[in-house]
Amino acid sequence: MHASGGRNTLIDFWRGLVLVIIFVNHVPGNILEHLTPRNYGFSDAAEAFVFISGLSVALVYYPKLPQSGIIGVVRRCFRRSLELYRMHLIMTGVAVALFSVGYVISDDIGMLEAHGRSAVFDDTARGITGVLLLGHQLGYFNILPLYIALMLWAPVAMILMRIHVVLAAAVSVGIYALARADVLALPSWPEPGRWFFNPFAWQLLFTMGIFAGALLSRLKSVPYWRPGFIGSVVLLVVSFVIMMNGFGLAPNLLWGAFNTVDIIKSDLGLGRLAHFLALAYVVTQLRLGKVLQTTAFGAEMMRLGRYSLPVFAFGSILSALGEITMTLASVKSSASPHIVGMVFTVFGILGLLLLARYLEWKKKGSTAPRQEQIGKAGLVSVPSGQLPH
Repeated sequence: MHASGGRNTLIDFWRGLVLVIIFVNHVPGNILEHLTPRNYGFSDAAEAFVFISGLSVALVYYPKLPQSGIIGVVRRCFRRSLELYRMHLIMTGVAVALFSVGYVISDDIGMLEAHGRSAVFDDTARGITGVLLLGHQLGYFNILPLYIALMLWAPVAMILMRIHVVLAAAVSVGIYALARADVLALPSWPEPGRWFFNPFAWQLLFTMGIFAGALLSRLKSVPYWRPGFIGSVVLLVVSFVIMMNGFGLAPNLLWGAFNTVDIIKSDLGLGRLAHFLALAYVVTQLRLGKVLQTTAFGAEMMRLGRYSLPVFAFGSILSALGEITMTLASVKSSASPHIVGMVFTVFGILGLLLLARYLEWKKKGSTAPRQEQIGKAGLVSVPSGQLPH
C-alpha cells in the first residue's frame, strides 16, 4: 500500500470510489444506478463502506493503544462519534427543508411521505425528537447512525483484540448471532420497528475490518491462497448469474435466492457477507486499486477519500435534491425523469470532485503559512511536497 503524508492512499482510493457509488445509488430511479455493483452481486457499497471504516479505525487507533492508553483511544472514538452525530443532524435538517420546498413546488405528497419522511411531517415534535435520539432515520440517511454506533464499539473490539484475537472474534460472532436471532436490535421511535441497519449485526464486518487493518500493519499485503482465490471467483460468478436471473433462463432465480441464500441487508445476511469478502479478496489479489490509483481517475478518487465525511454529507444532500429534481421533471414537465436523474447524477459527481478539490486547496492554503512559520523558528524543516495531507 502506498502512503502519502502518513495516509494510506490505497484506502483513500477505495473510500472515494465507494462514496461515488453510494451517491449514485441514493438518487433513486436514475439510469446510472443500473451500472453500480449492487446489480451484479449480493453485496453493495454499504459493505465496503463499513469494512473500510473498520480498516481505517485500526490503522489510526490500534497502534496508539499502547501509547495513548485505553482512555485516550476511547476518548478519540467518542469524539469522532460526536462529530458524526452533528453531521448527521445537519444533513437530516437540510434534507427535511429541501423536501418541504420540493412539496410546495411539486404538490407531490411523496415528498412528505416517502422513505420514512411522514414521521417528521405528520407529527413534527415527535419526529424531530426521534431524529435527535437517532430513533428515526430518513431513508438514504441511515448510514451515519450505523457508523456512530460502530465507532462506539471500536474501542471495545480493539481492546478485545489486544487481549486475544480469538476472544474478539468469539464476542463479535456471538453478538452477530444474537442480532440474527432478533435478540439484539435498536428500536425505532416514534414509528414502530427498529433501525434499518442493525449495528449489532453489522459490527461483525466492522470488526473484520479492524482485524484486517491490524494484520496489514504487520504483513503489509494480503497473502495469496490459491484455493481461497478460486473459491472466491466461483462465488462471485454464481452470485452474478443469480442476480442476472440466469441471463433470463431462470426468471425466479433471484427471488429464490432471497429466500434461501440469506442476502438480507438490514441484518447483514451471510450471503452478502461472503460475497463481499470474496470480492474484496479477488480485487486485492488482482491489484486493481494499485493500478487504478496511478491514473487521473485514481487521483480524483483518492482526493474524495481524503475528505470522506464532508464529501459524503454533500453527496447525501445532493441525492435529496436529485430526488426532488426528478419528481419535478415527472409532474411539471414532459421530460423523462430517468434521463433528468442521469444528468443530475453526472453533474452531482462533478460537484463532489470540485468540493474535494476546494477542500484540498483550502487545507493547503491554511497549512503552508503555519509550516513556514515553524520552519523559520528552526523547529522543523518540511521538504517541498511533503506537507501532511
